[in-house]
Amino acid sequence: MNKLLSYFFLILTLSSCSVKKERIFATLAVRDAQLVIDKVNAANKIPEWLSLKGKVNLIKDERDITLNINIKCRKDSIIWSSVSAPFGIELFRTMLTPDSVYYINRTNKTYFIKPISHISEVLKAAISFDEIQQMITATPKIINQKYQIASGADSKSTIIFTEDIRYQISERIFRILSASILDGDNELAYRFSDYTDEAGFVFPKKFNLEVKSIKTFGLTLTYSKVVFDQQQQTPFKIPSSYVEAK
Repeated sequence: MNKLLSYFFLILTLSSCSVKKERIFATLAVRDAQLVIDKVNAANKIPEWLSLKGKVNLIKDERDITLNINIKCRKDSIIWSSVSAPFGIELFRTMLTPDSVYYINRTNKTYFIKPISHISEVLKAAISFDEIQQMITATPKIINQKYQIASGADSKSTIIFTEDIRYQISERIFRILSASILDGDNELAYRFSDYTDEAGFVFPKKFNLEVKSIKTFGLTLTYSKVVFDQQQQTPFKIPSSYVEAK
């Protein structure tokens, strides 16, 4: 479970989720859906530094676990995270750089340092540091496809979709509200909510994820504190008594 927790933000790009059919108000040319995509891309801004504190709730194999999480991200450089038990005892710490992954497990006193390709090996899917950063900073890129376009049921959002992909986009802030993708027998759906505008950045304080593959995995992140563009400490010292994990 610990390794799964430390890689939770990586699973987001693994597979995909069921596509709901929407009422088409027009079968528009690609350029019209592309206009929506361009506005989303223009609204996506990654801060130089991002600090997130909150709780992560995971549901896997009928187990429901809630833990504290602390994430620090420096643009194009470092993604650092620490997960602790409800009473503050750290369980593990991870750090990703564009070329390496670092991991400390406090519960069994082990560690490893591996090339970033290790993540793809674990997940059995290609994934890059940039893709992980985009999801952590709530700025995922829309998959390049030819989309149809529809109005959202709430009249405040736009839906762009193909047979296997669906994005719901806010018409007010042009940010992704939810996405669902189908890839064979694999399904993934995620939702950003509780958007707040702080220091010129529009950021969601809540994130939900559901992955359906051989088994179902669910995750909810709720942030109690979000800080932009303040330099953070990202300590990662491996105790001399720890043993390298095989």
